[in-house]
Amino acid sequence: MEKVLDETWNLDSLYPGGKSSDELNGLIVRLKHDLCVLQDQAAMVDPADIHSLVALFEAVQMFQIESFELDEYMVCLYAVNVDDPGVAHLAEESELIKAGFESLELDIDRIIGQMTDAQWHTLFERDDVKAYQFYLEERKQTIEDKLPVDMEKMISTLSVNGFTGWEDYYEQMMGNLRIPIEQDGETEELSIGQAMSYLFSNDRETRKKTARSIVKVCENQADDFAAVLNRISGFRLDVYRQRGWKLLKEAMKANRIEEETVQTMVSAIKENTGVAQSFYKRKAELMGMEKLSWFDTEMPSFTSENKLLYDEAADIIITQFHNFSKKLGDFAEKAFREGWIEAENRKGKMHGGFCANMPVAKESRIFMTYNGSYQDVVTIAHELGHAYHNHILHDEPAFAQQVSTSVAETASTFAENLVLDAAIDNAETDEEKIGLLEMKITNGLKYQAEVPSLFLFEQKMYEKRKAGPVTADEISKLLGSEMNNLYGDLIDENNPYSWMTVPQLFSTELAFYNVPYTIGYLFSNGIYALAKEQGDAFPEKYDALLRDTGRMTVEELARHHLGKDIKVRAFWETSLQPVIHAVNEYLDLTKQFV
Repeated sequence: MEKVLDETWNLDSLYPGGKSSDELNGLIVRLKHDLCVLQDQAAMVDPADIHSLVALFEAVQMFQIESFELDEYMVCLYAVNVDDPGVAHLAEESELIKAGFESLELDIDRIIGQMTDAQWHTLFERDDVKAYQFYLEERKQTIEDKLPVDMEKMISTLSVNGFTGWEDYYEQMMGNLRIPIEQDGETEELSIGQAMSYLFSNDRETRKKTARSIVKVCENQADDFAAVLNRISGFRLDVYRQRGWKLLKEAMKANRIEEETVQTMVSAIKENTGVAQSFYKRKAELMGMEKLSWFDTEMPSFTSENKLLYDEAADIIITQFHNFSKKLGDFAEKAFREGWIEAENRKGKMHGGFCANMPVAKESRIFMTYNGSYQDVVTIAHELGHAYHNHILHDEPAFAQQVSTSVAETASTFAENLVLDAAIDNAETDEEKIGLLEMKITNGLKYQAEVPSLFLFEQKMYEKRKAGPVTADEISKLLGSEMNNLYGDLIDENNPYSWMTVPQLFSTELAFYNVPYTIGYLFSNGIYALAKEQGDAFPEKYDALLRDTGRMTVEELARHHLGKDIKVRAFWETSLQPVIHAVNEYLDLTKQFV
């Protein structure tokens, strides 16, 4: 690319002035007004008046994407202004609107529940409604599972301060964490995101000091974080109890997948834990250690001193995206050129990365901290995959843009594979290839090993929470047990407080927010295999699959677009193979170095 790219995103193109934007504050005022109007309309609409009902659905969808974009924009503002009380105030306003919309959705449920079979049939005779028929049918199916509308509204209202408020507090606590890091004889207090970057230092002593500093800070704060997690999990369990729901019901419904399918997937994963252990054993040998510590597991045994400039990262991603399809490549160029990506390494930023969807503007914004590693390149590709998925869905009705969390990870994993596999194939030396293979393996094991372990841990933590609050020590022991099952005796020092830095565990939007990453990763592997088989014929099919993610269950997507039955173990075993093959190749190539 000809000019140096800006590493900070452009939020002003969405709402000029950020938190002080007249347009932003005007939107908040208007949404509050529109919410009242829609609630009145919903209370008065006659289910037999199909024309008025469809008009209400259209208005609700417009409100949905506007309020969703507001919420996503608040996340973006907070991510780079964690200490700004003004942003926190606006975020609270957005939360109130979000809660109001959830209450409005209950009004829609009430209307749907009142419709006769004849009215329901007449509704779907309209072509404009057929585009979001799946969404309406899905809501109809959930009505009988929930409490009466008035009780569900009460839960929604109380959740602002009694549920989501705790997640907001968790984010503030994370933003306020400061980790003392010693460098060149001086100690500097860094945000958790900046401190985490030191865990990838080539110098093991730096990693060790950083890791122990993180553990010490987390240990001092563990009781507070445990209290927050107890409040979130306790509220969720209370709601489940009132509804008569089993523990995994909400997670399965949210992911549009059957529990039988997930259990089949987890069973296949469990039988392949030996692959991860053989990898970690060889890694320890290559690093000259008897056993690894937790701060070594993601550290490559073959490292490159080369740092990629941000512009170079952009060139790599754009090139590989273009190799798949012109549409995907052009999209990536636009994202870099128009400042959709926040990548600068500086204080005051949240830890981690995300892609925020802006459906009104038909854009996205990507947040991460770029340090110049190839892993950072893959992270940007991952988030751009999310953004491309958003792009495909932006022309669909709002109700048809609502995708399950699991398939939301499919496009991101696909984009990762495009960038990383090309680099592996083009490696010029064994050392370079080993390093890239290790990156693929490490990324894959997050989903094939670590996330499933977190899923099992979270289930056990919730079961224990049913009997009362769970202490920080008990939480750490539960997680430690699962980590021991994963690593065996190959790790001599675990991080007992790693649960504190997994934001998905504190999510109030979705229960068991970790397992969708595994579902999406393995599902994407199946899609990627077909892409390699079919070549130039596949991009249009890929876009069609992404477009249908708001209209089908995961099982239906696999059957319709891939011709696969994912309730059968064979699908998941096949999807595990890319990492298994990468581990085997890694073991073969590294024999010469041990």
